[in-house]
Order: sequence, then structure tokens, then C-alpha cells
Amino acid sequence: MDIVLAAIAVVIIVGLAFYAGILINKIKKQKAKTLLIEQAQEQEKQQKIQDRNNNIAESIRFIAKATLQKQCNISEAAIRLTVLLETLQLKTAIDIPATYPALNAMYEKVKDMPTHDERKARPVKEIKLLDMKREIFEAEMEAAIIEESILLAEFKL
Repeated sequence: MDIVLAAIAVVIIVGLAFYAGILINKIKKQKAKTLLIEQAQEQEKQQKIQDRNNNIAESIRFIAKATLQKQCNISEAAIRLTVLLETLQLKTAIDIPATYPALNAMYEKVKDMPTHDERKARPVKEIKLLDMKREIFEAEMEAAIIEESILLAEFKL
């Protein structure tokens, strides 16, 4: 009788061990599948970031070339290029003040000037005064910004 009970106990233990092995295997497979899904999602995220950065880089080159061809004024170029450089998602951000000091200086001088509806709401005298200040800044910075635009016309990530 004891042998029968012992045999039944062994069968039960072996059965439970086998079932536990099946469950552990399922967990391992699920973890592996989850890891693959996470890797695929991360890869997709990185690809989207790379695509976005490539589009931004193309816009930077386009605006820099337009600036060199005098199709984009200096202050507008400074604003657009600085904002685009800031929006790049890189492992190490570009130090804009150090790398492009003229663009950064121009951007800092004109970034708070009113545009669009805010500009229209201002008195004409104030707008003329702001335009005059902006034109003086542009004249002071034009040569340096042109030099930086030459670099940015060939911008690569």
C-alpha cells in the first residue's frame, strides 16, 4: 500500500514538474516575443526620428541656400535655421551659440519682435522703429550669417 501511495505521489510530482516546465517554457517564449516586439518598436521609433532629422536637415540646407541666393532675408533665416537646429533629435545636441554664433546672435536680437497679427496690431511708428532695428542688425550680421549659411547649405547629420 505504501508503495502504491509512493508511486502515485511520484507520478503526481512528475506530472506537476512537467506542467511547471511547460509553464516556464511558455513564460520564456512570451518574454522573448515581448522583447522582439519592444526591439521592433524601438527600431521603428529610431527610424522615425532619423526620417524626421533627415527632413529637418533638408530644410536647413534649403533655407541656407535660399539665404545665399538672397531669397530669404537674414533675420528670417536666423529664426528658421536656429529653430530647425534646435528641433533636431541627436544624441548630442548641436551647441548653436558655439557652432553658429552669428545665427544665434541674430536670433536672440529678433526672436521677440512681433510677427503676423501681433505686428499688425502695433502702431505704425513702433513697427517702423522695429524694422529699422532689425535692418541694422541684419546689416551688422549679414557677412557672418552668409558664412554660416555656406556651411549649412551642405549640412549633414
